[in-house]
Amino acid sequence: MIIYDIDTTENGYSKLEGEVRSITQLKSILTSAGRIADCTGYLTIEGLKRNSICIAALSAYGVSIAITDAEGVHLTLQDADKLTEVVDVWGDGLDISIGLFIQEELAWQVLAEYINDRTFSKDTQWIMSADIPEGGNYIC
Repeated sequence: MIIYDIDTTENGYSKLEGEVRSITQLKSILTSAGRIADCTGYLTIEGLKRNSICIAALSAYGVSIAITDAEGVHLTLQDADKLTEVVDVWGDGLDISIGLFIQEELAWQVLAEYINDRTFSKDTQWIMSADIPEGGNYIC
């Protein structure tokens, strides 16, 4: 079971909470007009303690994924040269490095691999939170 707690910022503030059995069900909840809504939030996998997944989606950049486990915070990486460039994902100073956003379709694949197999996708690059340079930021 995947437990989700997502705040969307498109068309006003909206909170989405609940449980789904698959990433496909989650995708149908978070996707409208063929793409994921601008949002931030958390996913937890029932029965998997001390692990969490944080997602942030912005139509202009893609999806940033942060996975926290016993080793630390793992972050998706698209462009290391853009880690000091940040974007406010919530409109209130919640900044994320632009270099952490990956393409939406890849993000769904990354989420599915981690949720289903507990593996970090080899189709994207990963960095640890300690690798974020001064001036950059992430959420988890």
